[in-house]
Amino acid sequence: MYIHEAAELSGTTKKAIEYYCMKGLLSPRFSENGYRIFSEEDVACLKKISMLRGLGVSVDDIQELLNGNDDAALQRIIEKHETVLQRKKEQNELLKELAASLDWDSMYLKVAAAESRQSVTDRLMGAFPGFWGKYLSLHFGQFLQDPVRTNDQEIALHEICEYLDSVQLEIPEELKDCLDEMNFEANRQMFHKVDATLSEVVDDPENWLKNNKEIIDQYLEFQKTDEYQNSPGAKLKELLKRFNQEKGYNSIFIPAMRRLSPAYDEYLMKLQKADQIFLQQYQQ
Repeated sequence: MYIHEAAELSGTTKKAIEYYCMKGLLSPRFSENGYRIFSEEDVACLKKISMLRGLGVSVDDIQELLNGNDDAALQRIIEKHETVLQRKKEQNELLKELAASLDWDSMYLKVAAAESRQSVTDRLMGAFPGFWGKYLSLHFGQFLQDPVRTNDQEIALHEICEYLDSVQLEIPEELKDCLDEMNFEANRQMFHKVDATLSEVVDDPENWLKNNKEIIDQYLEFQKTDEYQNSPGAKLKELLKRFNQEKGYNSIFIPAMRRLSPAYDEYLMKLQKADQIFLQQYQQ
Protein backbone atom coordinates (compact mmCIF):
# COMPACT_ATOMS: atom_id res chain seq x y z
CA MET A 1 0.00 0.00 0.00
CA TYR A 2 1.07 3.61 -0.56
CA ILE A 3 1.75 6.21 2.12
CA HIS A 4 -1.72 7.77 2.08
CA GLU A 5 -3.30 4.35 2.73
CA ALA A 6 -0.85 3.63 5.54
CA ALA A 7 -1.66 7.01 7.06
CA GLU A 8 -5.39 6.37 6.93
CA LEU A 9 -5.14 2.87 8.42
CA SER A 10 -2.76 3.89 11.20
CA GLY A 11 -4.55 7.13 12.10
CA THR A 12 -1.55 9.36 11.48
CA THR A 13 -0.41 11.80 8.80
CA LYS A 14 1.77 11.47 5.72
CA LYS A 15 4.12 14.09 7.13
CA ALA A 16 4.51 12.13 10.38
CA ILE A 17 5.19 8.90 8.48
CA GLU A 18 7.86 10.61 6.39
CA TYR A 19 9.48 11.86 9.59
CA TYR A 20 9.42 8.39 11.15
CA CYS A 21 11.01 6.95 8.03
CA MET A 22 13.71 9.62 8.11
CA LYS A 23 14.44 8.79 11.76
CA GLY A 24 14.70 5.08 10.97
CA LEU A 25 11.62 3.93 12.84
CA LEU A 26 10.22 2.48 9.61
CA SER A 27 11.94 0.97 6.58
CA PRO A 28 9.30 0.39 3.87
CA ARG A 29 10.42 -0.99 0.55
CA PHE A 30 10.44 1.17 -2.59
CA SER A 31 8.60 0.42 -5.81
CA GLU A 32 10.32 0.61 -9.20
CA ASN A 33 9.01 4.13 -9.70
CA GLY A 34 10.38 5.28 -6.33
CA TYR A 35 7.23 5.25 -4.19
CA ARG A 36 7.32 3.85 -0.67
CA ILE A 37 5.34 0.64 -0.28
CA PHE A 38 4.06 -0.12 3.21
CA SER A 39 3.18 -3.57 4.52
CA GLU A 40 0.63 -4.58 7.15
CA GLU A 41 3.55 -4.94 9.58
CA ASP A 42 4.52 -1.34 8.84
CA VAL A 43 0.98 -0.20 9.62
CA ALA A 44 1.00 -2.15 12.90
CA CYS A 45 4.31 -0.47 13.75
CA LEU A 46 2.86 2.94 12.88
CA LYS A 47 -0.02 2.33 15.27
CA LYS A 48 2.45 1.57 18.07
CA ILE A 49 4.49 4.67 17.24
CA SER A 50 1.38 6.86 17.15
CA MET A 51 0.19 5.50 20.50
CA LEU A 52 3.60 6.02 22.14
CA ARG A 53 3.87 9.56 20.76
CA GLY A 54 0.43 10.20 22.27
CA LEU A 55 1.89 9.13 25.62
CA GLY A 56 4.71 11.64 25.26
CA VAL A 57 7.45 9.13 24.43
CA SER A 58 10.32 10.62 22.43
CA VAL A 59 11.37 9.29 19.03
CA ASP A 60 14.70 8.09 20.46
CA ASP A 61 12.94 6.16 23.20
CA ILE A 62 10.49 4.69 20.67
CA GLN A 63 13.47 3.46 18.67
CA GLU A 64 14.74 1.64 21.76
CA LEU A 65 11.32 0.11 22.39
CA LEU A 66 10.92 -1.06 18.80
CA ASN A 67 14.36 -2.65 18.90
CA GLY A 68 13.92 -4.37 22.24
CA ASN A 69 10.28 -4.01 23.27
CA ASP A 70 11.11 -5.22 26.78
CA ASP A 71 10.04 -4.32 30.29
CA ALA A 72 13.43 -2.79 31.10
CA ALA A 73 13.14 -0.28 28.25
CA LEU A 74 9.62 0.69 29.33
CA GLN A 75 10.78 1.07 32.92
CA ARG A 76 13.61 3.39 31.86
CA ILE A 77 11.12 5.54 29.95
CA ILE A 78 8.74 5.63 32.93
CA GLU A 79 11.59 6.69 35.22
CA LYS A 80 12.59 9.42 32.77
CA HIS A 81 9.00 10.71 32.72
CA GLU A 82 8.90 10.58 36.53
CA THR A 83 12.00 12.77 36.67
CA VAL A 84 10.50 15.30 34.25
CA LEU A 85 7.21 15.39 36.18
CA GLN A 86 9.02 15.83 39.51
CA ARG A 87 11.03 18.70 38.04
CA LYS A 88 7.91 20.37 36.65
CA LYS A 89 6.25 19.98 40.05
CA GLU A 90 9.22 21.63 41.77
CA GLN A 91 9.21 24.50 39.26
CA ASN A 92 5.48 25.00 39.76
CA GLU A 93 5.90 25.11 43.55
CA LEU A 94 8.60 27.77 43.17
CA LEU A 95 6.32 29.80 40.90
CA LYS A 96 3.54 29.61 43.50
CA GLU A 97 5.98 30.73 46.18
CA LEU A 98 7.12 33.65 44.03
CA ALA A 99 3.51 34.67 43.35
CA ALA A 100 2.79 34.68 47.08
CA SER A 101 5.92 36.53 48.22
CA LEU A 102 7.15 38.49 45.17
CA ASP A 103 10.59 38.07 46.75
CA TRP A 104 12.67 37.95 43.58
CA ASP A 105 16.06 37.91 45.33
CA SER A 106 15.16 34.90 47.47
CA MET A 107 13.67 33.10 44.48
CA TYR A 108 16.80 33.72 42.42
CA LEU A 109 18.84 31.82 45.01
CA LYS A 110 16.36 28.95 45.14
CA VAL A 111 16.26 28.59 41.36
CA ALA A 112 20.07 28.69 41.22
CA ALA A 113 20.21 25.93 43.84
CA ALA A 114 17.72 23.83 41.85
CA GLU A 115 19.73 24.26 38.65
CA SER A 116 22.99 23.23 40.36
CA ARG A 117 21.26 20.21 41.91
CA GLN A 118 19.84 19.17 38.55
CA SER A 119 23.26 19.51 36.90
CA VAL A 120 24.70 16.99 39.36
CA THR A 121 21.74 14.59 39.62
CA ASP A 122 21.23 14.41 35.85
CA ARG A 123 24.89 13.51 35.39
CA LEU A 124 24.77 10.91 38.16
CA MET A 125 21.92 9.17 36.36
CA GLY A 126 23.90 9.34 33.11
CA ALA A 127 27.12 7.95 34.60
CA PHE A 128 25.53 5.20 36.68
CA PRO A 129 22.93 2.92 35.06
CA GLY A 130 19.50 1.95 36.30
CA PHE A 131 18.49 2.02 39.92
CA TRP A 132 22.00 2.89 41.13
CA GLY A 133 22.06 6.20 39.27
CA LYS A 134 18.58 7.00 40.56
CA TYR A 135 19.58 6.20 44.13
CA LEU A 136 22.77 8.29 43.94
CA SER A 137 20.83 11.24 42.53
CA LEU A 138 18.32 10.94 45.39
CA HIS A 139 21.05 10.53 48.02
CA PHE A 140 23.29 13.40 46.92
CA GLY A 141 20.38 15.63 45.87
CA GLN A 142 19.37 16.09 49.51
CA PHE A 143 22.72 17.79 50.19
CA LEU A 144 22.37 20.23 47.28
CA GLN A 145 19.49 22.35 48.51
CA ASP A 146 21.52 25.54 48.91
CA PRO A 147 22.85 27.79 46.10
CA VAL A 148 26.51 28.02 45.12
CA ARG A 149 27.88 31.10 46.91
CA THR A 150 31.69 31.00 46.75
CA ASN A 151 34.31 30.71 44.04
CA ASP A 152 35.54 27.42 45.52
CA GLN A 153 32.02 26.01 45.31
CA GLU A 154 31.82 27.09 41.65
CA ILE A 155 35.09 25.27 40.96
CA ALA A 156 33.89 22.19 42.85
CA LEU A 157 30.62 22.09 40.86
CA HIS A 158 32.60 22.33 37.61
CA GLU A 159 34.89 19.49 38.73
CA ILE A 160 31.91 17.30 39.61
CA CYS A 161 30.18 17.89 36.27
CA GLU A 162 33.42 17.38 34.35
CA TYR A 163 34.12 14.16 36.23
CA LEU A 164 30.63 12.70 35.78
CA ASP A 165 30.70 13.58 32.07
CA SER A 166 33.92 11.57 31.70
CA VAL A 167 32.98 8.30 33.45
CA GLN A 168 30.52 5.50 32.82
CA LEU A 169 29.97 2.50 35.06
CA GLU A 170 30.00 -0.52 32.75
CA ILE A 171 27.90 -3.45 33.90
CA PRO A 172 28.95 -6.95 32.72
CA GLU A 173 26.34 -8.79 30.68
CA GLU A 174 25.79 -11.40 33.40
CA LEU A 175 24.80 -8.67 35.88
CA LYS A 176 22.67 -6.47 33.63
CA ASP A 177 19.50 -8.50 34.16
CA CYS A 178 20.00 -8.27 37.91
CA LEU A 179 20.37 -4.49 37.70
CA ASP A 180 17.36 -4.10 35.40
CA GLU A 181 15.20 -6.08 37.83
CA MET A 182 15.94 -3.55 40.57
CA ASN A 183 12.98 -1.26 39.93
CA PHE A 184 13.77 2.08 41.55
CA GLU A 185 10.22 3.38 41.69
CA ALA A 186 9.02 0.18 43.35
CA ASN A 187 11.82 0.49 45.91
CA ARG A 188 11.79 4.28 46.37
CA GLN A 189 10.46 3.97 49.92
CA MET A 190 13.12 1.40 50.74
CA PHE A 191 15.85 3.79 49.56
CA HIS A 192 14.37 6.59 51.65
CA LYS A 193 14.46 4.18 54.59
CA VAL A 194 18.13 3.37 53.88
CA ASP A 195 19.02 7.06 53.96
CA ALA A 196 16.97 7.54 57.13
CA THR A 197 18.83 4.62 58.74
CA LEU A 198 22.18 6.12 57.72
CA SER A 199 21.14 9.37 59.39
CA GLU A 200 20.36 7.44 62.59
CA VAL A 201 23.76 5.74 62.43
CA VAL A 202 25.76 8.95 62.01
CA ASP A 203 23.82 10.78 64.72
CA ASP A 204 24.27 8.09 67.39
CA PRO A 205 26.46 5.21 66.15
CA GLU A 206 27.09 3.59 69.54
CA ASN A 207 23.40 3.34 70.38
CA TRP A 208 22.47 2.17 66.86
CA LEU A 209 25.09 -0.61 66.94
CA LYS A 210 23.88 -1.69 70.37
CA ASN A 211 20.22 -1.83 69.30
CA ASN A 212 20.97 -3.68 66.05
CA LYS A 213 23.76 -6.02 67.19
CA GLU A 214 21.86 -9.22 66.43
CA ILE A 215 21.01 -8.16 62.86
CA ILE A 216 24.57 -6.98 62.21
CA ASP A 217 26.02 -10.26 63.49
CA GLN A 218 23.68 -12.26 61.27
CA TYR A 219 24.56 -10.20 58.21
CA LEU A 220 28.30 -10.48 58.81
CA GLU A 221 27.96 -14.25 59.11
CA PHE A 222 25.87 -14.36 55.93
CA GLN A 223 28.61 -12.48 54.06
CA LYS A 224 30.97 -15.39 54.73
CA THR A 225 28.71 -17.92 52.99
CA ASP A 226 29.13 -19.17 49.42
CA GLU A 227 25.51 -18.19 48.77
CA TYR A 228 26.32 -14.54 49.38
CA GLN A 229 29.77 -14.49 47.80
CA ASN A 230 28.44 -16.03 44.56
CA SER A 231 25.32 -13.84 44.45
CA PRO A 232 24.79 -11.06 41.87
CA GLY A 233 24.47 -8.60 44.77
CA ALA A 234 27.95 -9.41 46.06
CA LYS A 235 29.40 -9.16 42.56
CA LEU A 236 27.75 -5.77 42.03
CA LYS A 237 29.10 -4.59 45.37
CA GLU A 238 32.64 -5.62 44.39
CA LEU A 239 32.23 -3.97 40.97
CA LEU A 240 31.16 -0.69 42.60
CA LYS A 241 34.03 -0.88 45.09
CA ARG A 242 36.60 -1.27 42.31
CA PHE A 243 34.99 1.51 40.27
CA ASN A 244 35.02 3.89 43.24
CA GLN A 245 38.70 3.19 43.91
CA GLU A 246 40.00 3.11 40.34
CA LYS A 247 37.85 5.61 38.42
CA GLY A 248 38.13 8.69 40.62
CA TYR A 249 34.83 8.44 42.50
CA ASN A 250 36.61 8.41 45.87
CA SER A 251 39.49 10.70 44.90
CA ILE A 252 37.69 13.28 42.69
CA PHE A 253 33.91 13.19 43.09
CA ILE A 254 33.64 12.82 46.88
CA PRO A 255 36.22 15.56 47.74
CA ALA A 256 34.54 17.93 45.28
CA MET A 257 31.12 17.16 46.82
CA ARG A 258 32.52 18.02 50.23
CA ARG A 259 33.70 21.40 48.95
CA LEU A 260 30.47 22.08 47.12
CA SER A 261 28.14 21.15 49.97
CA PRO A 262 28.89 22.01 53.62
CA ALA A 263 25.92 19.79 54.55
CA TYR A 264 27.47 16.80 52.81
CA ASP A 265 30.89 17.52 54.35
CA GLU A 266 29.33 17.48 57.82
CA TYR A 267 27.42 14.28 57.03
CA LEU A 268 30.53 12.51 55.72
CA MET A 269 32.61 13.44 58.77
CA LYS A 270 29.92 11.93 61.00
CA LEU A 271 29.77 8.84 58.77
CA GLN A 272 33.55 8.38 58.99
CA LYS A 273 33.38 8.64 62.77
CA ALA A 274 30.59 6.04 62.84
CA ASP A 275 32.68 3.79 60.58
CA GLN A 276 35.60 3.96 63.01
CA ILE A 277 33.32 2.99 65.89
CA PHE A 278 31.97 0.08 63.83
CA LEU A 279 35.49 -1.12 62.98
CA GLN A 280 36.50 -1.02 66.64
CA GLN A 281 33.64 -3.38 67.50
CA TYR A 282 33.93 -5.60 64.42
CA GLN A 283 37.61 -5.94 63.67
CA GLN A 284 37.02 -8.56 60.94
